[in-house]
Amino acid sequence: MAFHSFITLRSITKILSFCIFLFITSLSYAQQWELVWQDEFDYNGYPNGNWRPETWEPGFVNDEWQHYTTNLDNASVSNGTLKIKAAAWFNPATGQNEYFSARLNSTASWTYGRFEARMKLPGGWGTWPAFWLYPDNDFFYGTNPITNYGWPNAGEIDIMEEVGYDQNVIHASTHSSCCFWGNGTQRTGTTTVSDPTANWHVYAAEWYEDRIAFFVDGNNYFTVWNDGNGWESWPFNHNFHIILNLAVGGTWGGAQGVDPNIWPRTMEVDYVRVFKQVANPVDIHIEAEHYSVMSGVDTENCNEGGSNLGWIDAGDWMVWDVNIPESGNYTVQYRVASLAGGGTIQFERAGGSQVYGSVSVPNTGGWQNWQTVSHTVNLSAGQQQVAIYVPAGGYNLNWIKISK
Repeated sequence: MAFHSFITLRSITKILSFCIFLFITSLSYAQQWELVWQDEFDYNGYPNGNWRPETWEPGFVNDEWQHYTTNLDNASVSNGTLKIKAAAWFNPATGQNEYFSARLNSTASWTYGRFEARMKLPGGWGTWPAFWLYPDNDFFYGTNPITNYGWPNAGEIDIMEEVGYDQNVIHASTHSSCCFWGNGTQRTGTTTVSDPTANWHVYAAEWYEDRIAFFVDGNNYFTVWNDGNGWESWPFNHNFHIILNLAVGGTWGGAQGVDPNIWPRTMEVDYVRVFKQVANPVDIHIEAEHYSVMSGVDTENCNEGGSNLGWIDAGDWMVWDVNIPESGNYTVQYRVASLAGGGTIQFERAGGSQVYGSVSVPNTGGWQNWQTVSHTVNLSAGQQQVAIYVPAGGYNLNWIKISK
């Protein structure tokens, strides 16, 4: 039996990119994540056994207009990507379009982890693409009296939703018994991206026991915290699977109408990857501008990439959320720049109830001439808020790294 190789230039490029991705990921996420599941879509045909399609009629949920099918025309893999295509068929009997699309569920599921997909979105009035997590057991927390169904008691995690009439705005949400779209109380964050129909973007969520953080292209733009108010508020402690789907119309996607003349429209997925957290990560890297709250500082463009905090004066302060893996001594490094020196960094628990230590900021020779200063502190394990209070100012701050 002959073996035919179908390795293309795109495949080779993708393999190399993935190797580079794994290397960068190990640096960027400080060795916190280990790849446990993936689909690189490096085959041809209908989506493989990683995925289970659903078949629905129009109106089954959210007043959506599409039939969900198992047709190859609506879900196919070729040239290294998954294509979920929403297509229209003009029905002469009704004088209206009928729409056909696909909804795919991962056959594996997880509790906690990092979930990410690299995607191009379809755009167009009436499209509603989504990348999200849904519970294996709809009735894990019983039946909701409002919906008369398990949803949203068991939870829902929307990593990426977008509607075609507002196509540059990306939404992330969580739904639970207390907080869901049916009563307008869902927890939602948004960010704006450059044309997601023409450009690839990486959409991700990091799901922990105490929080779910949402990202686009590595930028954490929204985080939902476990408020300790029980399963009604935080049902995110059991297995969820991935869903990829492209809806047409519906309560949100069709809120400003459905253009009958734009079809077909395609959501393209380069890969989907799932990671688990490695116990006791070595480093915690904090970009200074990703504070929870602050007083007195501002952000500016940084010549080392991204942004840094500037205009740091005496009396200013900043707070960050961190999760210290275990109690003990840690080295805390600060990337600083100062024209004259003489500043002081006081590292403490937020609110000043405990001061861990202080370090002086030297003259680095200019505002974008960065140096690293450090000291050793003793920290307790657990989720907490740490802060910098500024007894003496006159410096800029790019990042903080906490290392065991």
